[in-house]
Amino acid sequence: MDMDKATNELVLRVQPDEAIYLKINSKIPGLGMKLDQSDLNLFYRTRYLKEIPDAYERLLLDAIQGERRLFIRSDELDAAWSIFTPLLNELETKKIAPELYPYGSRGPVGAYYLAAKYNVRWGDIAGDE
Repeated sequence: MDMDKATNELVLRVQPDEAIYLKINSKIPGLGMKLDQSDLNLFYRTRYLKEIPDAYERLLLDAIQGERRLFIRSDELDAAWSIFTPLLNELETKKIAPELYPYGSRGPVGAYYLAAKYNVRWGDIAGDE
């Protein structure tokens, strides 16, 4: 099997150039065991020809118009803080910093080691070159 293409990926790109795409691997028809990567793309700029609002334009418009459906209630906010406050406190106490990684890469190197620890393949550690 072609292990260089063994990882399927769902990519959600928020900013810039908003997009959602799925890289899936399928077996090439026939008796061999070769994989071929197919991409299913939704690039907002090409799909929706209208101008896409900046990150907070829609949010501010909804707030001004009193639209509440896109905002959380106070009890939801309290629940979120009750979940994340202990985590944030531990990160601060133990001085744990997020692992940085280059824009457009497949994520931090630590993700590969975490995946390997559980015998899961995580893309190609060499990157997208």
